[in-house]
Amino acid sequence: MLNIKKAMLLLCGALLVGTSDAQSYKGPKVQITYLHGFTGADRPVMEKLVQQFNAAHPNIQVRAQAQPWGTTWQQLPALVASGRAADVVVINEDQITNFIARGAVSPLTDAELKSAGIDKNRFYGPLFKTADYKGASYGLPISAVAYTMFYNKDLMKKAGLDPNKPPQNYTDLVKAAQACTTDKSGKKAGEAGFDAKNLDTWGISLYNNWVGARAAYAAILQNGGSLVDKDLNAAFNSPQAVEGVQRVVDLVTRHNVARPNSTEEAELAAFSQGKVCFFPSGQWYLDRFEQQKMNFGVAFMPRIGDKQDAAWGGSSHLTLPKQKAGYDKNKRAAALEFVNWMTQPAQNLAWTEAGSLPIMAAVAKDKKFEGRPISGVFSKLDSIYATSGFPWGGQVLGPFDNAWANAFSGKKSVKQALDDGVKEANQQIAQARKNFQ
Repeated sequence: MLNIKKAMLLLCGALLVGTSDAQSYKGPKVQITYLHGFTGADRPVMEKLVQQFNAAHPNIQVRAQAQPWGTTWQQLPALVASGRAADVVVINEDQITNFIARGAVSPLTDAELKSAGIDKNRFYGPLFKTADYKGASYGLPISAVAYTMFYNKDLMKKAGLDPNKPPQNYTDLVKAAQACTTDKSGKKAGEAGFDAKNLDTWGISLYNNWVGARAAYAAILQNGGSLVDKDLNAAFNSPQAVEGVQRVVDLVTRHNVARPNSTEEAELAAFSQGKVCFFPSGQWYLDRFEQQKMNFGVAFMPRIGDKQDAAWGGSSHLTLPKQKAGYDKNKRAAALEFVNWMTQPAQNLAWTEAGSLPIMAAVAKDKKFEGRPISGVFSKLDSIYATSGFPWGGQVLGPFDNAWANAFSGKKSVKQALDDGVKEANQQIAQARKNFQ
């Protein structure tokens, strides 16, 4: 859970930094509306940041509204069409390309970014490009999460592994996972008589929901593949994709270091109980493990593929919706001032207390992260890729997640599961394209 007191202390420090930031907006006093979906424990932090901005900008007053994300997705197209959209709206990575392609979000020109003092290079490159479409930019990242790999240091040490050196590639991952895997009789994976159906501890958690599918997504990217091709049709059955996903499934079927067809809840409980060494999942479990006082570390997802470092990431972006003709140019300039200020290092540092990862290297280097487990992924935050860039996100991700579940459970071979998934995805895309013509 969010440590509100700690966050407020950070915000006080951010206030001192934020008020000294150069302001680009020199126009008359305006009021702008700001719509976001931070309705949980992160809401007080966001509200404090908005108060802070208003105090530092007497000629701009931001009126913020928090509402569930789903409500925003339902209402935004109609609000844009009627000219009643908020001046600034936060949109998540799984929705943003859809709204861009439907004309609900206005592009941010290079001239506008420069005029507002916004330097896109201060952000992690793939994170910023999450809101790019057809060569134009449509938003600035404000928040980020990622698929990481938690590891149990005590279990690693017990297995004879260096608890401060988590595996970085597939070969090392298999070796480390085998060292951590024992059956009820004490035999190791690979030893004669080893019983893979009667495990006492095991090397790595894999599971059959959308979060588990992000291990397959990472393997595809790492191996040089992609979810879609250049025409934005589903393509997660390429040879690179099949090979990458096969390596993940092999951890169960060939190397016997993961439980077959398990669930996220079961694997989460097992990691908390010291039964599994490596637990790939969202970084949002960090607070839980810290509260449990586990002796754990956090690492970037090992290279299952051979081409590059890559992992899945989720994000939220500040966007400027399309407005009706005659929209006040001062409001747009003020909105740009606001999104620039909200994504400055001081504000992002404060926002990390709400559970976000840093969105820029300048924040990742802050001393507040020294010695914290999550800092183990910071050197590779520029290798986190969201599932965005194609308007039909659900039409791609739904079949992909199902394909992963079928391959992981053994219901289908990896190739058959991915082939069937791509076929289904492209049938859905063909229907979805009609909404974007």
